[in-house]
Amino acid sequence: MATYKKSNLFLFLFIVSLKTLTAQTAFFKDSITVEAKVWSKDENKQVHYSDWKSNISKRVVDVIGWTKNSKSNNLGKVEGPKYFSTRKIKNRWTVIDPKGNAIIINAVNSIKLSKTDVVPTLYSNKQMWMSATIDSLRNYGFNMAGCWSDTGSIIEYNKNQNKNPFPYTVQLNLLNGYASSAKKLNPERKEESILSFILDPSFETYCLEQVKKISYLSTDKNLFGYFSDNELPFTNNECKLIMDKKNSSNQLYTFLQNWLKEKGINEANISNDQKQEFIGLLATQYYKIVGNAIKSADAYHLYIGSRIHSNAKNNPYIFKAANPYVDIISINYYGDWQPQLKFIKEWEQWSDKPYFITEFYTKAEESGMNNMSGAGWIVRTQKDRGVHYQNFCMQLLQSKNCVGWHWFRYQDNDPTDTKADDSNKDSNKGIIDINYRYYTPLVNAMKELNDTEYQLIKIFDKKNK
Repeated sequence: MATYKKSNLFLFLFIVSLKTLTAQTAFFKDSITVEAKVWSKDENKQVHYSDWKSNISKRVVDVIGWTKNSKSNNLGKVEGPKYFSTRKIKNRWTVIDPKGNAIIINAVNSIKLSKTDVVPTLYSNKQMWMSATIDSLRNYGFNMAGCWSDTGSIIEYNKNQNKNPFPYTVQLNLLNGYASSAKKLNPERKEESILSFILDPSFETYCLEQVKKISYLSTDKNLFGYFSDNELPFTNNECKLIMDKKNSSNQLYTFLQNWLKEKGINEANISNDQKQEFIGLLATQYYKIVGNAIKSADAYHLYIGSRIHSNAKNNPYIFKAANPYVDIISINYYGDWQPQLKFIKEWEQWSDKPYFITEFYTKAEESGMNNMSGAGWIVRTQKDRGVHYQNFCMQLLQSKNCVGWHWFRYQDNDPTDTKADDSNKDSNKGIIDINYRYYTPLVNAMKELNDTEYQLIKIFDKKNK
């Protein structure tokens, strides 16, 4: 990875962003505005939404040179391994599938029945539902199952699909699983930051034992890769919380104090960059442990990161920490109507690995749902959700380091599900409702972009030369 002095890096990013912004203006002949409310939380963790605000949005039909019937299935073919891999072709990162196709990932998260044992009345069994669901997802241009999907049913489906299997991902929950077990054994650790458990000598042993359970997947060419965890608190606020507790018996607090002393930093005057550096130190240890463990059990498949989120995605030390161990950096992206150019350019500078967005979505007011859980924007209609999808994803297609995205999620939250976590209780996040009916305006817009994304890439790359 290239290194720069800070002043030179900022100047470089400014010049690149200016050039990119100028190039982007030339991509589109028109735009529209979409009204939306943005999500936030106050200091008491209460959810709030802003007033309606207009957001300039680009659609596929606004792209100069785009033609509706120009469908392509890939960016070309290469000689590659029989498992999924990544490769940079003509200065653009792509995923290489087991057939040698250079592709972009379009996935949907949580492809599963809302109630595990309750099959919709349209289908006689779970496998019939899964088969019909995959057919529909393919029709709308999706090519993979994202996090938290019913991998067992997908594996079963793939047994009869030698020519056209459906790829999937696996969530391992390594640090989350270890911390949960450790807290049950030692209830006095209940209030510890989950990051504290990275320092436990037994965490590495736990990871090595857990990954043995997935070694049977190592020869499955339909497996895309492994997530190690989801949204770990690699954030500046977590560093502040560790300092505020001032618990000398806590190993993480002691670790922080020793680091501050070694660096000659006064805790009262610690800077934002120093907080990021400390979190990056913990992230380095985390990625080394989990990355090596995953590869020890399965050297063939991709390690696709820990789904970083919030201001962790703006921390260069985390990208540096992940870089030697991950194959793709996974980012859950909320808070902006579209990915900010500044962030995209920084990600490209901070790591020489590709990235993809593993969560984003909007919720429609017309769904009639409460829409208070989860961090997605609220828009007025399902058609507006489709515009947001196209606008968001076209920003990503302009980045040569982005290898795709995962929409969150397959189905709306079920308000009657008393076991759902607080972030998944009452919102219109899905491409289908709780009765398994597709939101036609949304999925049609998704299809329009997904079916012609390779044409769009060629348009963007040609003008970005």
